[in-house]
Amino acid sequence: MNQAASPPDDELTLWRVRTQLILLRGALSQGEPLESWLQRHPVLHTVLDDAAAIGLLDLTLEDGLARLDQTLLAGANPAPGPAHPTGALSRLRHALNLELDGLSAWVAVALPDDDPRLGPFIDELHGQGGRVTRATLVRCLGRLPCAAALQTLLHAGLILPPSAGQAGLSAHPALWALACGLPAAPGTWVHQPAHTLRARHDLILPPNVEPWMPAAPTPGEPRAWVLRGPRGSGRHAVAGALARERGMGLIEACDAHSLPTLGAAAALLGAMPVVSFEPAPGERLQWVAPAGCPSDVALRLPRHGGIGVEGRTLITLELPAPDADERRRHWRQALHGREPDAALVNLRLPRGTLHRTAQAVTQTAHLLHGRDLADAVQAQLDEAGRFALDGIAHRMPPLHPNESLALQADTQDEFDTLVSRCLHRDQLAASLPAAFGHTQGVRALFKGASGTGKTLAARHLAHALGRPLYRVDLAATVSKYIGETERNLERVFEAAESLDVVLLLDEGDALMAGRTQVSNATDRYANLETNYLLQRLEHHQGVLVVTTNAAERIDGAFARRMDVTLDFPLPDALTRLALWQTHLGDPCEVDDDALERIALRCVLSGGQIRNAALHAALLAIEHARRIGRHELHRALEREYRKAGQQCPSLDEAD
Repeated sequence: MNQAASPPDDELTLWRVRTQLILLRGALSQGEPLESWLQRHPVLHTVLDDAAAIGLLDLTLEDGLARLDQTLLAGANPAPGPAHPTGALSRLRHALNLELDGLSAWVAVALPDDDPRLGPFIDELHGQGGRVTRATLVRCLGRLPCAAALQTLLHAGLILPPSAGQAGLSAHPALWALACGLPAAPGTWVHQPAHTLRARHDLILPPNVEPWMPAAPTPGEPRAWVLRGPRGSGRHAVAGALARERGMGLIEACDAHSLPTLGAAAALLGAMPVVSFEPAPGERLQWVAPAGCPSDVALRLPRHGGIGVEGRTLITLELPAPDADERRRHWRQALHGREPDAALVNLRLPRGTLHRTAQAVTQTAHLLHGRDLADAVQAQLDEAGRFALDGIAHRMPPLHPNESLALQADTQDEFDTLVSRCLHRDQLAASLPAAFGHTQGVRALFKGASGTGKTLAARHLAHALGRPLYRVDLAATVSKYIGETERNLERVFEAAESLDVVLLLDEGDALMAGRTQVSNATDRYANLETNYLLQRLEHHQGVLVVTTNAAERIDGAFARRMDVTLDFPLPDALTRLALWQTHLGDPCEVDDDALERIALRCVLSGGQIRNAALHAALLAIEHARRIGRHELHRALEREYRKAGQQCPSLDEAD
């Protein structure tokens, strides 16, 4: 008859019918008549009915296969580009360069899961336990085509290797589900269809990226788009725009176990893979694209580390931190045209963090209960900060209204300069770009004896900037394993930049000690850590405060990289008097003359004054009275004993 196969509106049905006919041809290859097979395996009547339903009625087996092959080849003859084959299986065959029989080998392995009735029939074709074996495929396809197909299918992860003692082959269940039109299985890949991705013209891109974003793909040129930037810099959005320009979705493996099958999944879904890497500082990785990857892939990298991809042209796009004008445009877009206030624009958030935060806040706008938008954004960032920095940094408590900072005049001037430098970074960078350099971060060194107010000053700085303060946990950061300290510090710095928090590196001399001559491997790796930290400080985009009470131990290279250095000497008499008055408060029976005499004679640090005031208050509470001279004298004597010193006489006669 002249009736051709129906158009490939259900490609999977055509492939199932073709594969079942291939198996039937293998059954008949040794001369046993069809009627005998039909009698033993009634399921074969269903196979013939399926063939008749797509227009192969009254054709011989070979003619039916020829017609079916002609239809499948016509439907999979693509225009240039990876996304044009009409169906998932045609895209997969095109991506893996498989013959028709090669793809039918995969369908044959998957058929018993779809129709267990085929199991006894397959067992007669040298199957095992109702599953197709290599011997089954050799009988139906031939030895050489079977070997070539299995090698490709195993390499792409489409077929699972046989388990111990079993010859039966199994299809990768999640990949076969994609072939059947089901969505990506949770925990394997994250797939975003093309229509859900943001178009190129909807993105607000930095000037250095815009010229590299092509309006259309270049056919036949395998490329790897290396998207560099800190966390939340917009790398995923750029990858999505690149994919959408190609008429493709975006797919990403959820973990390392799903990465080998990423290429096959990308081909089945018509998606562009995006792969994230976290190399250690100075590390160079070599990546081999999984089998089936389309001609374009996106690789997300931080600002450090290197990548190499064999057989692909690398195109690197750097995504720097947005300036104030770009942040304003992003807020306007994220808030659907609403003009952001200065408090939002001054938040130095990366692009992705900004949009995710705005989305989370606007979706819960009914929960604001009178709070303005800036407060809601800050609450959202606080929650993100606790998650991103958990275990490696601790949030310092917010400043209490009574926690005043008593500094000497010259130190106070320097502190005010530091606050101004942090507040006006955008204007400084715009007005003096050459002098400001390549980073808008601010690094401050607070040095002085213990208890002189360094940590309190850091809290006041964060309060003045309206930003949370996180203290780095050195015990959780420093590791004895090579490279781990750098990885942990990189995690701290990246999280701080993406959330615009102030970092406090307390007792920083532990990390910033001077480099030594290399006499063994330990010295060499210690110096490498120091060199990494030097470079990372230089490129940090946020505000970093380093405190130390042993400034002489800090490497001179670190000191040169500090934008502001504040000396915290022991407070003078006037400052000590102010500290006593602040800490003791109003409910106190110590007269002004006695307090002045204590301030003059007791040369204590701010921390010691605070401890003495607390102990005096405790003694007063025990005796149910207000703080008097007796309690204060006993507290001072205790503080001097702790320091191993003699308390001066506090009597008026002396």
